[in-house]
Amino acid sequence: MYHLLLPDLEQRQALIAHLKAQGIVSVFHYLPLHLSEVVAAARRKPGNCPVTEDLSDRLLRLPFYNELTEADQMRVVEAFA
Repeated sequence: MYHLLLPDLEQRQALIAHLKAQGIVSVFHYLPLHLSEVVAAARRKPGNCPVTEDLSDRLLRLPFYNELTEADQMRVVEAFA
């Protein structure tokens, strides 16, 4: 897996939009555990783990799947040029 850590949430969202416009799906899916529904029932609140929340907002995973061809990989790399 290849992850990028962007400077802030705004830049992460802009990069997701840029890649999507080129037909490249990038995702973020790391919700801090203390903000999950299960733990939220225990009255955990945003701000309890500021470092974790900051990193979660900035983390982006590049495409990663078995059928990813070398040509697909090059499209992802070229999207950053």
